[in-house]
Amino acid sequence: MKNSAGFAGALLIGLLLTSSCGEEAFVQPRLEARSADLMTVDGLEFKDLNKNWALDPYEDWRQPQDERIGDLIAQMTLEEKVGLMLHPNISVPEDGVIPDESPSAAPSPDQARRRGQPPRIYIVERNIRNILNNGVAEPTVFATWSNKMQEMAEATRLGIPIMFSSDPRHGATLGAHVRGTQYFSQWPSREGQFGLAASRDIELARDLGRVTAEEYRAVGLHMNLGPQIDLTTEPRWGRNAGCFGEDADLTAEMVSAYIQGAQGEELGPNSIIAMIKHWPGSGPHEDGRGRQLVYPGDNFDYHLIPWQAAFDAGAMTVMGYYSGTPFDDGLGVNYSSYIMTDVLRGRLGFDGVVCTDWGVIRRTGPLREDLVDLSIEDRYNMSMEAGVDQFGSESDPQPIIELVREGQVPEERIDLAASRILRWHFGLGLFEDPYVNPGAAQEIVRSEKNQQRGYEAQLKSIVMLANDGTLPMPEMIDQRRSRIYVEGVDPVVAGQFAEVVEDPSDADLSILRVSSVMGGFRPGAESDEVSIEFPSEAMAGINAVADSGTPTVVVVNLGSTLVVLPPELLDTSRATLMAFDVLDEPLLEVIFGRFNPVGKLPFELPSSMEAVRTQLEDVPFDSENPLFPYGFGLSYPE
Repeated sequence: MKNSAGFAGALLIGLLLTSSCGEEAFVQPRLEARSADLMTVDGLEFKDLNKNWALDPYEDWRQPQDERIGDLIAQMTLEEKVGLMLHPNISVPEDGVIPDESPSAAPSPDQARRRGQPPRIYIVERNIRNILNNGVAEPTVFATWSNKMQEMAEATRLGIPIMFSSDPRHGATLGAHVRGTQYFSQWPSREGQFGLAASRDIELARDLGRVTAEEYRAVGLHMNLGPQIDLTTEPRWGRNAGCFGEDADLTAEMVSAYIQGAQGEELGPNSIIAMIKHWPGSGPHEDGRGRQLVYPGDNFDYHLIPWQAAFDAGAMTVMGYYSGTPFDDGLGVNYSSYIMTDVLRGRLGFDGVVCTDWGVIRRTGPLREDLVDLSIEDRYNMSMEAGVDQFGSESDPQPIIELVREGQVPEERIDLAASRILRWHFGLGLFEDPYVNPGAAQEIVRSEKNQQRGYEAQLKSIVMLANDGTLPMPEMIDQRRSRIYVEGVDPVVAGQFAEVVEDPSDADLSILRVSSVMGGFRPGAESDEVSIEFPSEAMAGINAVADSGTPTVVVVNLGSTLVVLPPELLDTSRATLMAFDVLDEPLLEVIFGRFNPVGKLPFELPSSMEAVRTQLEDVPFDSENPLFPYGFGLSYPE
């Protein structure tokens, strides 16, 4: 019997029901259908996704996942299977408008740029079912947009739902891959884990995974493109700030806890999937730049430690990086059978999805000089032969389709990739209910409990490097409020702790928050030496304030690389702290002693550029006479 697909009738409460044969009990999952219909079989409800008025195995939530996948693959056309292998970008616009639903409304140039191709082209015409959404919108708008996209997918021939991914978006402020107003709960670091690692709190890492899953699922997101588990053994690499640090064991503990929080004991409707990056561990770039990973210390195995931990914790997918390795004459990792099959699948036993980083096929290529002119079709062929299943940023299925039709790629290879990818959709429960509640999204995203936990993580992430006793700063001096001068700190927030003055000479303390060097990461860029020396203009500004005679505290907000701090800074400042993109309020709580700092460096800070040049890119803790060793961090006396 076929039921109406009405919205109200589609919301079913999970009840314990028994099949007609009486041999096995099943829990009726929540179903929602908008473009397909619901049907009743043996007293249970199912979605008629392929609109054939019959219950197919892939629609039968009682069946084992592998049987459901096998049945669906058998029904899919080549075009539909290849569509699963593409992972392009479609961002929710701030207004939540889908171009196809309002053709008469002319978008502004900025809206047109952000929206790109109409989603219908990707979803209906190209059969794409994995989409990176780095857009920013108010949670109710975000959730409503996600539902409309899912409704469009459900209306297609087989009704396969969309798996939406996002780059990390839980920083205290946004500004990496995701930019704009921060609606989600606020944790340290914009798109990295230095702050979590500095806290040394494994439960915070687990909670970030849980919170990310809760808030992502509320707006219709299902995968986080992270965590980044590269090791910061090369301090000049431009993406170090996305990592947990230099210690492979600490990174292993942190990523395991995050995955457990994000995916749960078993993948389900409340889980998200973590796409771990960047395989095979992209910290040891030659001289911190360029296209090549190097292992002068013969320390490749050290960089694999977090990966094995992630797989043991249940990681289902990895992202292959842009660079090449010395194992096959500099061949890009996404084209290397040694890296993708021998090491990843053979040695580490990984059986999940390998997705390229964004633009690896059309922009970066296989890197090796003898392959620089390789055609797009041959790039796809070589990458699939190496073991890659999915292609980040790619949206044109035709090259892969032609490879199969020409007999260069067996369709069985496409089936294997599609089967691996469909584990995401089935495991997350999207075939039963891909829709979300826009009203609830507003309450779930950045809830008080999630925000408080993120605030605690910010507090615990702050590292105090030096203090001559000036800190903690008292809030009252001689029965009056303390007077402070601030730069790089919001005066309104600072006014909650002390009286803010405009001239440092009138203050009891000057607080300067400055940014360290930014690495200016560009995939594959070749340039002169990467310098990570503290900016001279920042030091000049510090000296100008300190010359007033007022005690000065400096907070170094770490950029994309590590940093060489000049002795002059430590001589000039009365206390020095390191922060990882935290908000002003938790920073001031530490400075004024409301919170005793507990953060410990998750890396060592080198003492000079000469020390940076002589250390080995792949070896941890090998900087000569580091200014501050790994694990350093002061607290206030009890």
